[in-house]
Amino acid sequence: MLFIFLSSSLTLNSQNKEFVVGTMLGFYGIHIVGEIEEMYSPTNGSISGTGGLSFGFNVKHYFSKNFYGAFELRYTRKGSIYSFTSSYGSKAFESIQLNYIEIPFLAGFKINLKKKYLLTETGFAYARMFSSSMSVSDLNKWDYSEKLDNFKQDEISWVGNVKYPIIKNEKLLAGFRFSITLNSVHSYYKLRNMVYGVELYYLFNRKIK
Repeated sequence: MLFIFLSSSLTLNSQNKEFVVGTMLGFYGIHIVGEIEEMYSPTNGSISGTGGLSFGFNVKHYFSKNFYGAFELRYTRKGSIYSFTSSYGSKAFESIQLNYIEIPFLAGFKINLKKKYLLTETGFAYARMFSSSMSVSDLNKWDYSEKLDNFKQDEISWVGNVKYPIIKNEKLLAGFRFSITLNSVHSYYKLRNMVYGVELYYLFNRKIK
């Protein structure tokens, strides 16, 4: 599906130079905020964020010299981690991992600088969870299946991006991304995914100036 999407986008680009096609890779800090303590065992520990990952494709279309719309198709891993001291006195961990196919729809504005430019984007993303998992320590086994099974499959998030070209031909960009879920992602508890981190974008072509 991704190859068909990319091929059709590249064909479209060859016909219309206002389309810009690229790919992205992101590394994030990921949190689940809200009543997240309800998801873990009742031990005396701390909940924190963990590392997340995203990759996919991006197509944007310029409506004017500086204003554009963008569509993305990406895989995104979200989740949380919990650390505590076991009854044996050793450090133990529990973690939640949620895997999504995400489709952001963004509005962007190009800010021209003295030599290069800055891209700012904001919009909303629909995501569909295709798998979820939870790991618990062998030192503190318990049945988490009901809590894990009640994560919702559909998610709506607000997204904000900032990007800047880092090489001379302006085909490689570095960016910062932040997103937070607008709806609860769990049927029983009020939980929202929060994602923030850095991204790299490679553009297969550039808009003709």
